[in-house]
Order: sequence, then C-alpha cells, then structure tokens
Amino acid sequence: MKHQKQSSKVGHNRQRIFAIIAVVLLLIFVFVYVISNQPMWGERAAVEKPADKPEAAVFDIEGQLTFYDVAGEAITTIYIEIADDEYSRERGMMYRHYIPDTVGMLFIFPDEARRWFWMHNTPSSLDIFYSDAAREITRIIQNTEPYSDESMPSGDPAKYVIEVQAGFAARYQIKQGDRFSFQQFP
Repeated sequence: MKHQKQSSKVGHNRQRIFAIIAVVLLLIFVFVYVISNQPMWGERAAVEKPADKPEAAVFDIEGQLTFYDVAGEAITTIYIEIADDEYSRERGMMYRHYIPDTVGMLFIFPDEARRWFWMHNTPSSLDIFYSDAAREITRIIQNTEPYSDESMPSGDPAKYVIEVQAGFAARYQIKQGDRFSFQQFP
C-alpha cells in the first residue's frame, strides 16, 4: 500500500512538473512573439501613412492654369486641382508620391494676406509660387525639402498659391513678375 501511495505521489509530481514546463514554454513563446513584432530600441515603428492608400495620391482635375511671361506670351498650361476651402488647402499636396509635370494645385484664399506653407507629410519636392490678387507671381520657392516642417513665407501678401513638381519653374523659366490665368471646369 505504501508503494502505491508513493507511486501516485510521483505521478502527481510529474504532472505538476509537466504543467509548469508547459506554462513556462507558453510564456517564452508569447514573449518571443511580442518582442519579434516590436521595433528594436531606438528604431521608429513603421506607421501606415495615408500616403500608402492609392486614393490619397489621385488628383481631382478641376481646371486649367496657364502661365504667361511679362510680355503676355503663354509659357505653358497645366491641369489643376483647386484647393478653395479650409480642408483642401490644409491637405494640399500631402501624401502625393508622384506629381506629373502637367498637373499642379491652385490654392485660392478668400483674401490677400501673408501666407506660410510647409512640406509636412509631403513626400515630393515642389516648386511653390505665391501670387497677389492680380495673379502676378510675387515669390517662387524652388525644390522644397520633402516632409520639412520649415515655414516658407510668401513675403508679400498672396491670394493665390500654386504648387507643382520640383524643377518646374526652372524647366519653363517661370520668374517672379510672370502672371497666370485659370479656368475652372464646369
């Protein structure tokens, strides 16, 4: 009888040891899984940006804009998306990885005032044209730095701002003092 009691005790101890080992192995598995899916210390976690969504990069073509030199000769014409409300002006060219040379964005403000633009969440380098109410280009900022939070002021008051692919001003030799006209599609 004593031998049977010891045997039962040994079996019970074995079950307890196997249970403890199983729990320890499970905890190790969970720990390794969690650690392997976390960034290493000092690394930034990858964050899904709206830029990764195709709809964020699509241009809504709403009109045409033509640049003119000081003599009144047409330089080039592009298709434009128009940002004429607070939301679209705030969003601007954010999240756009590809900007065709034939497309740009025209920002229309309700008044003429000093403006400041930045490149926050904007992965593409741009040329930015500030223009007064008479549609004369008063300042050009070329080859902006993507994702920069540096403020780029208009200097003089501006009612319009045009953003196009970086290098556009140089390619078409658009200068301060040149003008533009635009038409919105119905």
